[in-house]
Amino acid sequence: MTVKRILVHFDGSKRSERALSAALELAEAQDAHLIGCAVEAEPRIPTYAAAQIPADVIASMADEQRRYVEAAKVSFEKLVAASGWTDRSEFVMAKGDATRALSRIARGCDLVILGQSEPDTDFVEIEDLPDNVVLESGRPVLIIPYIGKKKPIGGHVLLCWTDTREAARALSDSIPLLNEASKVTVLSVGESQKNPAVSADDAARLLASHNISAELRHSPGKGVDVGSVVLNEASDLGADLIVMGAYGHSRLRETILGGVTHTILKEMTVPVLMSH
Repeated sequence: MTVKRILVHFDGSKRSERALSAALELAEAQDAHLIGCAVEAEPRIPTYAAAQIPADVIASMADEQRRYVEAAKVSFEKLVAASGWTDRSEFVMAKGDATRALSRIARGCDLVILGQSEPDTDFVEIEDLPDNVVLESGRPVLIIPYIGKKKPIGGHVLLCWTDTREAARALSDSIPLLNEASKVTVLSVGESQKNPAVSADDAARLLASHNISAELRHSPGKGVDVGSVVLNEASDLGADLIVMGAYGHSRLRETILGGVTHTILKEMTVPVLMSH
C-alpha cells in the first residue's frame, strides 16, 4: 500500500502554504504525484438583490475571483519548482463550491492535504472546509495546524483506536505513513482497558500483519473530553502525527454537544490524519 497521488488545496494563503510544504514533504517520501487545486468561487448574491446589482459589478466580482485563482497557480508553481518537484506536479483550477470541487478531485487521489482554518480570519466556507472534505470526499484528509509543524510528519505516529468503522478506516488509510514511521503508539481511551470496544489489541494485530510494531497505551479519560486527552497524549509522547476516525457521531451532535473530532479540528497542535 502506497500513496501515489496527493491533492493539496492551495489558494495562496499562509494556511495553504503550510499545507503545500507538508504535501511536498510527503510527495518526496512516497514518490507521489502532487496535484494543487484552487477553487474559483462564483459570486454569491442573494436572490432578492440580484436584480438590483449591475451586470458589470457581477462580472467584476467574477474577474477578481479568476485573478485570485491564477495568482495561486503562479505561487504554487514557484514553490514547487523551488522544491524540484515540477515534473511530478500539476495545478487544477476548479469552479463553484470548494467542498464539492475538492471532494470530486480527491476521489481520484490517495490523500488530501488541507490547512486548518485560522481563527477569526477565514470565511465560513474555508473555516468548514477540512471537516466538509473529510465527510464528503471518501478519502483520508491530512490537516496541517495553522501554527505550523515543528517536525517532519510521521516520525512518531499516535493512532487513536476505538471499535468503530471510522477508526478502522483511519488505520487502513494510514498504513503507508505508518510503514515509514520510526515509532507508532496506539491509544485507547475508556474506563476499562479489557472492554473489547476499548481494547487496542485488534489494531495491534492488524499492524503487526503489515510488519508495523506498535506500543499500546491506555488512558481512562475520566471526566475529561476525549479530544483533550488525545492532544495531551500527543504532546506528552512527542508525537508529530495523530491518526483518527472522524465523526463517529453526527456532525450536528458534535457541534452542539462537543465531540472528539470537533475538539481536534479546533485545537490541534500537530498534523492530524482523519478518515470517515
